[in-house]
Amino acid sequence: MKKLFSLLILSCSFLSASILISAGGFDVKQVGQSYYFKDSVHKGKHINITKVLAKKSNNTNAVTMWITRGWQEDWYDIATVQKQIINKGYTPVFIFYWFADEINPDYVKRNKKAYFQALQRFTSYMKKLSGKKIVILNPEYNMFRTEKWDGMNDIFLKSFDIVRQDKNALVGPCIGDFGNYAKVNEPREWRLFDRSIRRAAKRADFIAFQEMRALTRNSEGDIIRTAQRAYNFSKYLHKKYKKPTMLAYTAISSYGEDGEHIQAQAYKSFVKYLPRMRREANLMLFGTFHYFDYPGHEGYFNEAEEHFGLLRKDGIEKPSCQYFNKLY
Repeated sequence: MKKLFSLLILSCSFLSASILISAGGFDVKQVGQSYYFKDSVHKGKHINITKVLAKKSNNTNAVTMWITRGWQEDWYDIATVQKQIINKGYTPVFIFYWFADEINPDYVKRNKKAYFQALQRFTSYMKKLSGKKIVILNPEYNMFRTEKWDGMNDIFLKSFDIVRQDKNALVGPCIGDFGNYAKVNEPREWRLFDRSIRRAAKRADFIAFQEMRALTRNSEGDIIRTAQRAYNFSKYLHKKYKKPTMLAYTAISSYGEDGEHIQAQAYKSFVKYLPRMRREANLMLFGTFHYFDYPGHEGYFNEAEEHFGLLRKDGIEKPSCQYFNKLY
């Protein structure tokens, strides 16, 4: 009972605060007064992303970091996270992405021991940090038959127990919003993953989800409607599972003809919908996938993967940044 009470206090302290606005990234290069995505071309000193956020997006109060299968502790060294992120008032948001695109029930069963060992190693790292943290588990897990597999509940439940060894951490699963993006409300599609999360959701601190769009896979209309669909999905999740929600990462690519304008229109819509998501879906966090463009990044959206940032690789703000900066 004491442990449950302390978790409720922690959760309430998050909820009583303003919404968390998180930028994805960790460090960049500074050359004079300019900032660049870290690469081998621009010779400058590495600085933490919070120094850029303070100048260009001072509405942010969180930083998103990915924990992938090959993660090593020195990627996000303890001293930097503590001094440059937590001590400066930013909440670290860790996205634990171990199963990645290989996920399916058989793969999880074969590899769950290694997964839990990796999660324990990460939790031991995280406990070295003082202050509040958020851990978002297994983003986009609900594919390749995993969405209908009841056993995923048990993976999440044991994962919650491991992460909660750190009493200052909130933890929850991350559902992929998949379906027909021409629609802004798709409850039939959204019911498909219920069996995989129904039991675990009762013990989660929140239910997270993601939204990703690019012209290589989606129409212009699909992209511009992202905020409206996210609004409806967050309300669905909140009503269904009676938990706060988080938009763990929003990835809107500026790739393609007129891509920066389309990206800007999508973020402009979030200025309208985010207050409603906060009120009607108890939204705790809005995260953007990459703050800077990421040259060489690969994935489902092909060449558009390199252009998810709100800033170009040379640190120049895209039009979307002005709207991101209005979110609070």
